Amino acid sequence: MKVVRSFCTMLAGAILMSVLPVSAQQTRIALYEGEITAAAWECPLTIPVYDDTLYTEGCTVAVDCDAQEHPYLALTSTSGGEAWAQLLPDSVEGDVRYYSYAAMADAFGTDFSLLDYVSVMAGNSSITVRSITLLTDAVIEEPPVSEPVTHDSRVVGYLPDWSYHAYRNLDFTALTHMNIAFCMPDTQGNLSCNIPDSEMQNIVSRAHNADVRVLAALGGGGGCDNYLPLIDTPEEMAQFNEKIIAYCQKYDLDGIDLDIELGSSHAIWNYYGDWVDALRVLCDANGYELTTATAQWVAVHVTPETYAKFDFVNVMAYDNDSSKTTHAGMDFALSSLEFFHETKKIPKDKLVLGVPFYGRGYTADGALDWNSYVPFSDLIAENPENYTADFTNGIAYNGAPTMREKCALGKEHGGIMIWELSQDARGEYSLLAVIRDELTTPLAAGDVNADGVCNVMDVIMLQKYLLRAGTLTVPSAAELCQDGRIDAFDLAWMKKMLLSA
Repeated sequence: MKVVRSFCTMLAGAILMSVLPVSAQQTRIALYEGEITAAAWECPLTIPVYDDTLYTEGCTVAVDCDAQEHPYLALTSTSGGEAWAQLLPDSVEGDVRYYSYAAMADAFGTDFSLLDYVSVMAGNSSITVRSITLLTDAVIEEPPVSEPVTHDSRVVGYLPDWSYHAYRNLDFTALTHMNIAFCMPDTQGNLSCNIPDSEMQNIVSRAHNADVRVLAALGGGGGCDNYLPLIDTPEEMAQFNEKIIAYCQKYDLDGIDLDIELGSSHAIWNYYGDWVDALRVLCDANGYELTTATAQWVAVHVTPETYAKFDFVNVMAYDNDSSKTTHAGMDFALSSLEFFHETKKIPKDKLVLGVPFYGRGYTADGALDWNSYVPFSDLIAENPENYTADFTNGIAYNGAPTMREKCALGKEHGGIMIWELSQDARGEYSLLAVIRDELTTPLAAGDVNADGVCNVMDVIMLQKYLLRAGTLTVPSAAELCQDGRIDAFDLAWMKKMLLSA
């Protein structure tokens, strides 16, 4: 069980916090931290805009960089706005360049709901960027506060590093696992992802406070090219595995998720079984979970013995190109689970059904259009009635009724996996809320041992936990004061609740 740290402690430990007061009016949001270099007239980095409401009058983008000439800030849109607008800084303080709202609006226009990407571009000379920070007057939403629950099944959500900001409004209590997608190796096997260190610390801390395990997801569609040279000899495999474990230790992660999506003829499958065997030993030694995301086309040469090494298997039951009506129907979910159970001999309780938080379209001849990809949030923005449907304007997806049906199927197996969390709609139209309602059981406040009632046994368990002599079955049920930590005040509140009952 993780030690629950206070919210204030988490704030003090961060360098550039995701939400850190700068003045009475402004907050400071880290868009990028690290060090990245680009040659003249190249973009060292492009950042997706997850929350366009932060770009309001009075906001400023600050770029800390080394450059002989001032870099350009580029604003782009794929959704109807200015395709490419660039501007020079309004002011400079040391190595920090400031780009004001007025300058951005003059170049891009005032409708920042159309803003999809922010980039930094070098001028006539090379540039090294250390950080990009947004200073904004916008009111930052507080994270949702949810009642404590127990989980009837696993709920595994992928958080993509290109839109990781979604964690700020995420109901962590709906999940049992969060997979960071993707933690990618360079040619030397050093892992990284596009989430600043301070944000990764916030994500992991919030997850652990909600008793959610966080795994490093390796691979992904189109992201597996570097892996074969890192595992095709025993020596290289051992060195790479050491770096994977070190990466997990650096961020206090809880395990590894392998998402190797390469064709059945690829040479990597000649080494995959040995790689999984070696990772299993290391994960056991470090108390980590080892999981995988897979599909039938990936699984051809993976043996039942290798699949048995994983704690559970996430079945990607979407992107079905054999159907001309829906890429993620119930029939495909059933056949995918049956294949892995019958052919790969995986027990049902280790098979986690993957569901999409997105839709895909079809070409005129009925083939799956691989160039179409529509987040569920966009479908709801287009028409809230799409919440209860599975098809609209040529786009097939899973609405709330189908998601409930899949949750029932997930209960019969190992749970539900989500690709991916940032695509969900908010509020009453959230698919994650549907999954939470179907796969969790509400707990009484203070019911830290999950026996259905708060009584003296919960007091004893909480006392032992505070004395570091025991653990809590459901930590979130002990957070009675809603101050971001579990301490003696929660124990006093629990005793007061029982005395006044």
